[in-house]
Formats: sequence, structure tokens, C-alpha cells
Amino acid sequence: MANIAKCTRTSQLMTNIKNGVYVGMQKFANYGSVIEDSIVAQQRQADQRMLEIQAQRELREARRVA
Repeated sequence: MANIAKCTRTSQLMTNIKNGVYVGMQKFANYGSVIEDSIVAQQRQADQRMLEIQAQRELREARRVA
């Protein structure tokens, strides 16, 4: 019984794919077109921000000591 339902669902999916039902899905259509979408770019931005925060922290501590 489960196999019949599974085969029916599979054949329905195959028919939808053949007819182009899923072509119009635009949820992730432009993902990756902007450089900031990549993990490497996000990590680079995070590292740069961390360096800025550390530099500001060192300045505050230097002012406090002086």
C-alpha cells in the first residue's frame, strides 16, 4: 500500500517536472549573484569587523591607563 502511494507521488513529481511546474520558483534564483552571498566574503567581513573591535578596545584601555 505504501509503495503505491510512493509511486503515485513520484510519477506526479515527474509529470510536474516534465511540464515545467517548478521552473518559475524564484525563492533562491539570484542567490550567489552578489559577492556578499558567499561564505568566504561573509567570513572576511566578520574578520575585518573583529579587528576593528579589537583596535577600539585597545584604544579604550590605553586611554584608561594613561
